Amino acid sequence: MELSPSDEILEHMVEFYDRVAPTYDAWAAGFNGKVADKLVELAMPVPGETCLDVGCGTGLVTRRLAEKVVPGGSVVGIDLSARMLDEARRSPMRGLTYMTMAAEHLVFRDLSFDLITFGQSLPYMIDPLKSLEEAVRMLKPGGRLAISLHRRSLHTDAQSIFFNRLGALGGKHHIRLPSHASDRSVLGERETLPVVLQEFGFGDIQMTELVTGGRTASAREWNELMAGSGPLPNTLLSMLGPRLRASFEEDLTLAMEPLGDQAFRYHFAILLGVGTLLDL
Repeated sequence: MELSPSDEILEHMVEFYDRVAPTYDAWAAGFNGKVADKLVELAMPVPGETCLDVGCGTGLVTRRLAEKVVPGGSVVGIDLSARMLDEARRSPMRGLTYMTMAAEHLVFRDLSFDLITFGQSLPYMIDPLKSLEEAVRMLKPGGRLAISLHRRSLHTDAQSIFFNRLGALGGKHHIRLPSHASDRSVLGERETLPVVLQEFGFGDIQMTELVTGGRTASAREWNELMAGSGPLPNTLLSMLGPRLRASFEEDLTLAMEPLGDQAFRYHFAILLGVGTLLDL
């Protein structure tokens, strides 16, 4: 049976997260853990609350929530990547449960949670807006929604060159990968996120940012770093054999030369927001 476009995308996303699961927590000097710390700090969970972490991955946000709300409270983490959940379950905690579940079809009762989090997961959902609708349905009156999102507008010139060259390489070798519409990238921008949260009935919106950056010493080191940054670069780079990978590294080095000191410099920027569900 032929897969639908949405099924192909879902399969691609799950394959990516299955591949990176063992190294996810350590990627980019533990950047994902730092984002989780910041998201939980912004969400301000308190003892006794019930929490849902959507797209929980290896449990970076989930465990931090449990540290704040247990005893008395509870946390559920949901994901579709079996290997991510395997990694999460390596660190069991009291009051913490992991389940395989799609964000667009939550099986919990209405008004079940005080706090719902999306830790860098919302743009990768098959239907982000449906996922937010489900979150609203699950939240108790006055419940909170906390989200972290990549802010791609802060990418460096070196990152733009990399993605352009990588896309051209995929086209040259007729590599077709399922992907989401590019307009999802604006979810992580300061002018977009508050509007989206307001449209779903949230007020008292607070936002903050987390930005890290650096410079790699070579094209090889750069590719190793970028392979963990998302499904597209990870899949394309993993498909390159030794000869094509070496050729791509040479091409990338030449393309970066005009940037001088800015060659192989990167930014990973995250926008974080929290809102309270209004009683309309």
